[in-house]
Amino acid sequence: IVCCFHFAFKIGALGMYLLGRYILPVSFVTTFIITVLLLAFDFWTVKNVTGRKLVGLRWWNEVKEDGSSEWVFESLEDQTSVNPVDKNAFWLGLYGWPVIWSSFLILNVLSFDINYIILMCIAVVFSGSNVYGYFKCSKDQGQRMSELQGRFAQSAVQAVASRALG
Repeated sequence: IVCCFHFAFKIGALGMYLLGRYILPVSFVTTFIITVLLLAFDFWTVKNVTGRKLVGLRWWNEVKEDGSSEWVFESLEDQTSVNPVDKNAFWLGLYGWPVIWSSFLILNVLSFDINYIILMCIAVVFSGSNVYGYFKCSKDQGQRMSELQGRFAQSAVQAVASRALG
C-alpha cells in the first residue's frame, strides 16, 4: 500500500498536467492549481511517509532558537529489513520523476510557453528536493553513484581507446 502511494500522487500530477495541457480543453488555472496541489501532496508523502516506510530514510529542517536552520538526515543502521522490491520502486520513482518533469520543462521552453514553464519549474523543484534530501540520507546511494561514475569513466576510456586503435 505504501508503495502505491509513492506513485499515486506522481501519476495524478502527471495525468492532470497531460490532460489539461494536451488532451482536454481545461483552463490553465485549473490545470496549474490541481497539478501543484498534487505535486505538493507527492512531496509531502514521499518526504514524510514513503521514504521512512520503504527505505528507512528521513530528512527534515530544524530551526534553532537563535533562528539558524539545521538540516537533519537520518537512516536505518540495519538496511537488511528493507524489502528489495520496495527499495527499488522507491528509488525508481524518486530518480525518475525529476527526469520526466525536466523533459516536459525542456519541451515547454522550446515552445516558449511561460505559464507551463513555471509549472514545470515547480515540479522539478519539488521532485529535486526529495532527490537531494534522500541522496544525502542514504550512504548506499552515494556509494552506488561513485561506482556508476567509475563505470561510466571506464567505458568512456574504452570507447575512446577502441576508436583510436581501431
